[in-house]
Amino acid sequence: MTSAKSADGRILFPWVMRDVEHFWNKWFSQKFNFRSYTHGKSNSASKAAYRFSRILRDSAVWLDGSGKTDIDVLLASWEAKMLAVSVYMEQNGTDEAEGVMNRPVNATLNFWQFHAGCRHIHHLSCLQLGIDPDGALAADQQRRQDKAQILKDFDKEMKAFVKSAAYLSGSGKGSNDRLEQALAIARQALAQAEDDLRWEAK
Repeated sequence: MTSAKSADGRILFPWVMRDVEHFWNKWFSQKFNFRSYTHGKSNSASKAAYRFSRILRDSAVWLDGSGKTDIDVLLASWEAKMLAVSVYMEQNGTDEAEGVMNRPVNATLNFWQFHAGCRHIHHLSCLQLGIDPDGALAADQQRRQDKAQILKDFDKEMKAFVKSAAYLSGSGKGSNDRLEQALAIARQALAQAEDDLRWEAK
């Protein structure tokens, strides 16, 4: 899936880090006196984009995603959760963050130190939303397992349908025409189902 902020759905474009810089400085550096965003020692937007992309993908489970989730989706989830974290720390202080991160959260903290992982982002954003962090993760894992089982069962049904269609269509004259007609109906149903899913996803 090609996205607006990535060519391959995995690595962010370097220019995206300008947006990340603005976001961090506005919602964390200026509010909590953390260090302003920098690209790191290399001072390279490309290297920073690659590094941050790896962080998001490696921490996908804490961002309501998985290793296969498009980087645009992970970035959007990161932004939403980070806003909740900012509000939580503004209202409740940084003690909870220090406990989860197991490090001081003070004026010496920089962007990359804050993103040594994303578990605390999940944890604090859940607290701000009044959600049990562990319960939310368990529920998400269960949802993924159920989804995998649903798709596995459907895959079996599709394979059984193919075998049945091959047998029922027969081998006589016109059998392939009857098969094509039946499969055309099946394709229409699948296309309609895909359209419905796409509509619900908007």
